[in-house]
Amino acid sequence: MKISFTKITAAILALLLLTFSPLSPMPGIRRAFALSIEEEKKLGEEVVREVEGKFTLVRDPALLEYMNALGQDILKTAAPQPFPFRFYLLKDPQLNAFSVPGGHVFLTTGIIELMESEGELAGLIGHEIAHVTRRHISNRMDQQKKIGLATMAAVLLGVFAGDPRIASATIAGSLATAQTLFLKYSRDDEDEADNYGFKYMAGAGFNPKGMNELLDKLRRWGSFGSETIPAYMQTHPLTADRMARVEDLLQIYTGRGSWPRSTSDEFRRLQIILLSQYGDLQRARNRFQSLAKDDQNQFWVLYGQGWIAIREGKMDTANDLFEKALVLRPKDPYVLTDLGRAYLKQGRFDLALQKLGEASILHPKDGNAAFFLGRVYQEKGQDQLALENFNRSLRSGLENEDLYYYTGLIYGKLNQLGQAHYHFGKSFQIKGDREKALFHYKTALKYSGNDFREKERIEKEIKNLERGKKDKEKPPDRF
Repeated sequence: MKISFTKITAAILALLLLTFSPLSPMPGIRRAFALSIEEEKKLGEEVVREVEGKFTLVRDPALLEYMNALGQDILKTAAPQPFPFRFYLLKDPQLNAFSVPGGHVFLTTGIIELMESEGELAGLIGHEIAHVTRRHISNRMDQQKKIGLATMAAVLLGVFAGDPRIASATIAGSLATAQTLFLKYSRDDEDEADNYGFKYMAGAGFNPKGMNELLDKLRRWGSFGSETIPAYMQTHPLTADRMARVEDLLQIYTGRGSWPRSTSDEFRRLQIILLSQYGDLQRARNRFQSLAKDDQNQFWVLYGQGWIAIREGKMDTANDLFEKALVLRPKDPYVLTDLGRAYLKQGRFDLALQKLGEASILHPKDGNAAFFLGRVYQEKGQDQLALENFNRSLRSGLENEDLYYYTGLIYGKLNQLGQAHYHFGKSFQIKGDREKALFHYKTALKYSGNDFREKERIEKEIKNLERGKKDKEKPPDRF
């Protein structure tokens, strides 16, 4: 069951609370990191597993490829990191973003919808990266009274599951009395993240004023009343002092050089797809109506309206809008893919094949184009061609339950039952059905024979699922 993003905010706040003990130094005093690199990795993986089980992740490979490429650009200015960074999109209307140890950075669709430029997105990502690179969670933990990862996972689980009794049982003794003192990053943490965030985004070619503009939007949004304060402001408070220090930082960076990057087509495509496919439809219509006042936005208006039509099941309308967009950009592979998808849904397979084939030639690494092309071949009874395109889609990094499900169906028809069950297992795992996923993985294991590499792959999936199941059944540690 998916839950409100406020739960995950509370989880991070609970984690921050647990990182203090009566013997911990006061905020601002730097000390040795209490978590090892390996522990940070494991903790990050635990959080990711919880997020995947409780939230809807946007798994569009083109959008994630863009997000990760932008994140890697921003990371280039940072020193080499001991773990790879990954960037995630969560379907949630709240204005929030957060990062956890191990290099995992999460942004909601709601906060991206608020933005007006790629520079604002770069600023937010840079700030969250800085919290990880400066290890702000790790360096708050007491070295001798270090809280075990199992306890932290239990607290996170209790909050994610919406059962505060678990978290309350874990937060015991004198720690409970400190609850209200450490619900936010310290002033020093935020100052350092602002400073390094500016450095990172500037190194990637973005004017640091983009971060100021986003923070200003968040402050204005929060001024409407306490009930509408963005979740991001609760964990990253935008005090007057902090805003003044950010302005000082901006003055320092002003005039240091040119800023070649401000926004991009990739950012606009990300924002329009998130708005039209995952956001509030009326807000999406209002946004496109506003954009239509400028003739230079005509392509993006048509593109966004086409996505809204698909969401509403109006395939003829979507076809018409995408065809008009193609007149303005005849070789845009993404519009060709979306048009092919609409034709597929209508059962117009020859037209779908034409558009998707052209999109795949223009952008051979696009997992969406490959997936829908595979679906067309599957509908036409050309199973081998369908399988080739499904596997090409998987290699691109696309991960969704439909891709794995249809791939499983094809393998079943081809009597490759081990592969069929494995892909069904992946489909149910993404869907959040642990029991059915385990059933299919265990069945796939029976067909693996002497293929040790395949057996190892399946056993790894089973181990991860069973470990998660045991963690959920295990009572939280006590102090």
